[in-house]
Amino acid sequence: MNGYKRYGVLCSLVLMSACDTQQPAPAAPASSAMAESSEEQLPSFVGKIWVSTTPRHARGSILVFLPDKSVLQDSCFETFRVSQWGIISPTRIRWIEDTIPIEAEYSQPSSRELVLEPVGTGGRETYVSISVPYVCPDMPR
Repeated sequence: MNGYKRYGVLCSLVLMSACDTQQPAPAAPASSAMAESSEEQLPSFVGKIWVSTTPRHARGSILVFLPDKSVLQDSCFETFRVSQWGIISPTRIRWIEDTIPIEAEYSQPSSRELVLEPVGTGGRETYVSISVPYVCPDMPR
C-alpha cells in the first residue's frame, strides 16, 4: 500500500471514530478481558496520534487509541494492525497482538508525551503526539 493510501486509511479511521460518538458502543460480555464500567473515564492519550521516539522501532511507527476501544498500530514501512485495547487499572492498559494480550504500564510526563512499559519485558517505549501536518520520513537507503 503506498503512503497516500495508508495515510487515507489512517485519516478515515480517525475521522470515523470521531464522527461516531453519538452511537452507543456494543455491550461487551462481563467476562471479557476488555470489559469495563460505563462510568470509566478514558485516559487523555485516547484519540490522539502518537509517533514512536523509541530508537529500535520502525521509522514512523504510530499508535492511535480510539474511544471505541480499538487501537491502530502502523508505521510508514509495515502493515497496519487494528486490535482491541482496554484499561486494567489507572496506570495499566492491555491490547491484543496476534491473539496475545500485552499489558503495559503507561504514563504521560506531559500532554504531548506517552510512555509505555510493557509488563515483563523491562522495555520502555516513548511516543510524542503528532503535529499536523505529518509526513512519513523517507526510508533509509
